[in-house]
Amino acid sequence: MMNLSQTYAGVDPILTTLAQGFMLPATNIANFIAPVVDTPTRAGRILRFGKEQFAINDFRRAYGTNIPYVQSRYDSEPYALEQEVVAWELPEEVIENAGEGPAQVDLRAIETRNAMSRLMNAYEYSVSQAVTVVPGYNPYEDPIPAAGSQTGLGFLTWTTFNTAYGAASGPAAWSSATSNPIEDVLSLKRSVANQIGIRPNSMVLGTAVFDQLLTNSAILERIKYTTADSIDTDMLARYFGLERGLRVAEGRYLADDGTLQPVFPENGILLFYSPNGPSDSVMPAGGANAATPAFSYTYQLTGTPAVRPEYYIRERRVVRAEITVERIINLVGLGANGAIGSGAMVTDILS
Repeated sequence: MMNLSQTYAGVDPILTTLAQGFMLPATNIANFIAPVVDTPTRAGRILRFGKEQFAINDFRRAYGTNIPYVQSRYDSEPYALEQEVVAWELPEEVIENAGEGPAQVDLRAIETRNAMSRLMNAYEYSVSQAVTVVPGYNPYEDPIPAAGSQTGLGFLTWTTFNTAYGAASGPAAWSSATSNPIEDVLSLKRSVANQIGIRPNSMVLGTAVFDQLLTNSAILERIKYTTADSIDTDMLARYFGLERGLRVAEGRYLADDGTLQPVFPENGILLFYSPNGPSDSVMPAGGANAATPAFSYTYQLTGTPAVRPEYYIRERRVVRAEITVERIINLVGLGANGAIGSGAMVTDILS
């Protein structure tokens, strides 16, 4: 009997290079929210951070006194990567119709890119589910703040956010003609800074929220004196003071009823901090490091995504290849109570 190492087929170097070089569309939010970092093992301990990781410390010392030190710690919570596999198939008749020579390579490249697109669309949904506040699930700091406490980072609606923040919030939900979104954004940014020592530098908007901001009276009144440009994501990022950028979640998934539904809440906003520049690659982002505090990371097994060499299925007369990636999203930034403190989410900012 063959052992596992003998049955392992290795990888196809050309198609694996294509898979790893797959570029995400500009609207993809998965790697924007959770930059990829390499991990050499499929399981381990999550590196957690407290407020001290974001703080400015005084390392001066008097002669003969103790030397200040810094120390990272691994939390007791383990992680285990989840394996995702998708296969593409090409009937031999299709390959024959494509002709001989380079056309066959192009056909396999097209199928590899299509499969990668499906994988990333599914992962975008997983990331959105992990960060979204829903009834019974609120991963953020102080999930049930007292009225007027001006605390809390995760809310189902603008109304519940307004109850907690009172006068520190804007005058109305963002669907109202009297709304002033910058007040709400600044309040949430201050709350995140109170947890981690630095303000959020990134934002994800649902499509309905972005549409509302395009015609928001307060924003239009503000920018008419400073620019003749129309409102877009770059202008909104500057307006809200988000150095890393702002993205609109345009992704859709096919629901069980056959309709296309948004992967991220259409009425939602997510504010968060990440030290890394946005990456449009499925591979590790430049400077991404699991030992650097951030809102979230994607832990991804080194060497994936990988494409196994294609093989022929005689019963159906098809050529088949499989793409494997092993990864998991990790929400890493801690607040005072052990919940997420480096980001803020309102699932429905319009009501």
